[in-house]
Amino acid sequence: MAQSLTGPGGRAASPRFRPDLMPYLFILPAVVIYLVFNLGPVLASFVLSFFKWDLLTPTAEFNGFKHYNFILNDERFWGALSHNFIFLGLAVVIPVSIGLLLAVFIYEIRRGRVFFRAALFLPAIFSGVVIAYVWKWIYHPFAGVLNPALELVGLGAFTQSWLGDHKIALYSTFIAYTWASFGYSMVIFLAGLQDIPTDIFDAARVDGANFRQKLFRVTIPCLYDVFTFVVTLRIFTAMGVFGVIYILTGGGPYYSSDVIDIYVFRMIGNFEMGWATAAATVNTMIVVCLSTGFIKWREWRSWSS
Repeated sequence: MAQSLTGPGGRAASPRFRPDLMPYLFILPAVVIYLVFNLGPVLASFVLSFFKWDLLTPTAEFNGFKHYNFILNDERFWGALSHNFIFLGLAVVIPVSIGLLLAVFIYEIRRGRVFFRAALFLPAIFSGVVIAYVWKWIYHPFAGVLNPALELVGLGAFTQSWLGDHKIALYSTFIAYTWASFGYSMVIFLAGLQDIPTDIFDAARVDGANFRQKLFRVTIPCLYDVFTFVVTLRIFTAMGVFGVIYILTGGGPYYSSDVIDIYVFRMIGNFEMGWATAAATVNTMIVVCLSTGFIKWREWRSWSS
């Protein structure tokens, strides 16, 4: 006999609440925001890369793979991509290493830990625009402080136009990037260090391990997953660097500090939306492949060991 769907007094019975759906209801707003404001524009950009559109006309003309063929044969695109890879290679070594060493230093000290943690993380709280303008003033050949400081300590031979020399402009911008980014790595490593049982460090200390031995045989192996997260974060930021370089050099001189995001920005300024979105799509695919490949490699190393 079919079960009645009406409650007492002939009223319709309300459906029973399912507690197992509660977690999904909590994350639903975040998922919707992510789909609308993150994944949606990425998919729209990918679709637009196959059309010729200049922002001025209401319609777009299907162009197939012509935009991809153009950028893949453009020397400036490959030059910008090579600069991103240089940035990436430096970013996964220098800011990460500085962050790790500072985190170990703060973890080891007994007094002033809160002060040093706040002071060293301070550059990371400023926006990229503020950081870029600060370093633009530091690098200024006449009104800046770097060249006079070098002359003051007897290193006047090293004074130069830090942002005007095409040989060092990219590396000068990387110094500003490092100053702004090592704080994030430091805080993440410090959180990882605090999760390591102190008995491990005590045992290493009893065995007579020095600083280098504790660092490479205890600390770094225990921060395996933290390293994976930090390096993956550096991949995203190094391949998407824009503000610091754009304000400091604008990609110059002579495109010597050009990166993909500035290349895309320049295309948008020329109303070439198809070329711009094609270049952005290629960069996104490279970032996804690099980050996924690195994570899979780390998982394989963990499983094989």
